[in-house]
Amino acid sequence: MALKREHLKEAKSALKSMSTRREKKLTRADFVTSLIQDIHAKMTAGFSLEEICAELNKTLPDGEQLNMNTFKTYVRRARTQAGIAPTRSWTRRVSTAETKIQTTPNKGRTKVQKEDPASDFRDQGGEL
Repeated sequence: MALKREHLKEAKSALKSMSTRREKKLTRADFVTSLIQDIHAKMTAGFSLEEICAELNKTLPDGEQLNMNTFKTYVRRARTQAGIAPTRSWTRRVSTAETKIQTTPNKGRTKVQKEDPASDFRDQGGEL
């Protein structure tokens, strides 16, 4: 069946009568991304992520609230996208305490052994 010009005109008028843009649903990640500047400002003011997440959850409807771990992930991604540096530097702390390892004299062996295996078992102060 061939279409007539009337159908084309009706289709064009139907498209014109549609609203200009449908409202896009906002995801939780988009929600956090749009608020990252405000979230970062609160963090630099001394608020923790837990406090900020709890405050944001008060504004969200039931069933749409943010899980704390998910919120942290969204904040981390949003910071990276916005080029915002974290408020703290998370570096691995290296222990400065020395470990005490006693070695037995090298009696014809090529490798130095750890302390005697019997000393690995600590005296628990009781009878076995």
